[in-house]
Amino acid sequence: SAAHPRAEAQRRGGAPLPPTHERIPSGAAMGKAKGGKKARPAPLPPAKGLGGAALDADDEEFLKRGKELRAQGARHHANGEFAAALRCFEQCGTLLPAGHPDAASVACDRATCHLRLGAPDKALKDANMAMRLAPTSARAAQLRARAHESKGHLHQALDDVVALRKAHPEMEEARVYEERLRKGVEAMNGAKAGKKHEAAARAMGMPLPGAKGKAVAQQQQERARPPPTLKIRCVLEDDVRMLEVPAQGTFEDVKKAIRAKFPGAGTLAIKYEAENGELVTVAGLADLRVAIQTAAMSAMREAAAAQAEAKRLAKENPDAPPPKMPQLGLPYVSLHLVRVVRGGAIAPVGDAIIAAEDGEECEFDDYIFDFADLFRQQLGIDPDGHVSIHSEGLERCQEALETVATSEEAQPLFDEAAGKFQEVAALAMFNWGNVHMCCARKRAEGGKAKAAKDKKGADGGADASAQDDPLAALSPEEALAMDAKLMEAEAKYAESLRIKADFYEALVAWGQQRFERAKLFQAQEGAAAAAIARPAPERGFSAGERAAAVDELYVSAIEKYTAALEMLPGVAERQAAAQKISAEKAAAAAVRAGTATPEAAAATASEPVQDLVKEVTPQVLVMWGNVLYEQSAILVRKGDKSDDWQDLLVDAVKKFKEAGCGVGDINGALSRHASKDAASVVAARGVTIEEEKKDDAAQDQKDSAAVTASPAVAAASG
Repeated sequence: SAAHPRAEAQRRGGAPLPPTHERIPSGAAMGKAKGGKKARPAPLPPAKGLGGAALDADDEEFLKRGKELRAQGARHHANGEFAAALRCFEQCGTLLPAGHPDAASVACDRATCHLRLGAPDKALKDANMAMRLAPTSARAAQLRARAHESKGHLHQALDDVVALRKAHPEMEEARVYEERLRKGVEAMNGAKAGKKHEAAARAMGMPLPGAKGKAVAQQQQERARPPPTLKIRCVLEDDVRMLEVPAQGTFEDVKKAIRAKFPGAGTLAIKYEAENGELVTVAGLADLRVAIQTAAMSAMREAAAAQAEAKRLAKENPDAPPPKMPQLGLPYVSLHLVRVVRGGAIAPVGDAIIAAEDGEECEFDDYIFDFADLFRQQLGIDPDGHVSIHSEGLERCQEALETVATSEEAQPLFDEAAGKFQEVAALAMFNWGNVHMCCARKRAEGGKAKAAKDKKGADGGADASAQDDPLAALSPEEALAMDAKLMEAEAKYAESLRIKADFYEALVAWGQQRFERAKLFQAQEGAAAAAIARPAPERGFSAGERAAAVDELYVSAIEKYTAALEMLPGVAERQAAAQKISAEKAAAAAVRAGTATPEAAAATASEPVQDLVKEVTPQVLVMWGNVLYEQSAILVRKGDKSDDWQDLLVDAVKKFKEAGCGVGDINGALSRHASKDAASVVAARGVTIEEEKKDDAAQDQKDSAAVTASPAVAAASG
């Protein structure tokens, strides 16, 4: 295959093969090296993608294909197919970029294959390349020593092994190899001229050079040759195609190869021409062998006739060059392919046919349909009878469905289904509003980060309290964008309640939206002024001043919370009834299916359902307390001298206690209040924050709900 243009000057590599520890015999193992100094190889082109520019799509594809060739070569090497392995490694080397870290490894792989194939010169060339790319590679040094040994250069091989031992003294294999080479060198030095290589071979335990060594090398080359293949000439009507299959393959291999050569040809029968000219069906491997023998006999007769003709021509014209004689070997086999459904032929069965591919259309002769029609008439079969029965069944099923759908028992089911769809629609609008609330809170988080940064660099002063409010750190544009998101959330919550009037989750979320909008107006005068400038139906409140708008939003939030709490008992009762009915149906179904006994099913159906009121009420009370707490803090910041802020603070603490918040959370909120006397004011009003120890189930439920609600108290200081 053609080399990659950037890699023409170098052969590079893939996956490393394990170094062979076996001795590599060679027919000319002790031959002398030829003289002359070889030219230095061209310098490597600059590496690309190795610490430099990023690899492009072509480079990545080349590396991927190189990795595949690398793995394929390793498999060939493990199976003893060294010639095939060498081809894979050579193709792999052309695909990797110059300077690739695996180039030395692949050069070693090629050297190993060359040694196995009895080509020490090429092995030495690849080993030298590996040493240039990786001078400290133990494998490259060992392979170069083996290449020198195969060429008969024992002194050079010993020098490589000695250098390898110095660099890697822990290698036991190198020590054994060095001892063996020293024996050969000593025997060579002490032998007479002409007997040196023979003496070295005996000392090292290698086969003697000469006929025996050549025979061993020839056996290796024979094993390295690719396996023989069988050529088949396939004839389908006027289409003639050649294909090759392994000579030791199976009959299924032949059928697959034919199908690949003739895709879309339909179902085929395989036949060969016998000596008498008849077409014989090939139904298995035995018939295929007969076809091969027939082709071989025909080829031998043709060869004998060609030889006789050559001898006759040689006698008639002795000075003419001898004609080229045909080489005997595996002859190609001629097979005839017959379409099974053409011309009225009766189809063979079993292995005698090549089945049509999936989705492939087959042709049927008219006589087949005529015979089927005659068969139907004789037996009195109505071909359309099943269609009539099917239509009648559908009509009766439709009548039954209409009767059931219009019955009085079906109406509650329709009402229940309508309620489910109504709840899903309301839930969709509710979640849509939550998305807008998340966007608004995200902007508030940005203001919080900015406030923390400003506070870190501030040295106190009149604006120190403003820096504690993250909403005050928002820019006018960010405040307007946050208010717009809050208004969009309010619209979705209102739509959710319009769809389902008792959707208490939307009321709670709407109250929280009013609370956060009031806090935004208190911190951002510009956002409040922009909202007040809009028409009353669009602003979400009726007040015409900032302070009045803030108070109105806080009052509206409390109204939403109050309405949600009033709505909870009815919703909880309906949900409990629905859950009980569902549990009873599930228990009955389990009894019918045999997966539960009646007693176990009854026990499951009688399990207490979730108490929605106890679960949701504490969370709403905490939000309610947050609103009162924030109103109290605003009055203190304004310098209000009345007792209103104290009343609001005491009411907030009562809500926190009713929700079951922890003592630490409440005390923490009081310590962060705008008034330093917040804790003493609450104590003076007779409100005790310490919890009363109770062990009943109601207190456990309350404490469980407070775990979720407690973090909101810390956020009340805002």
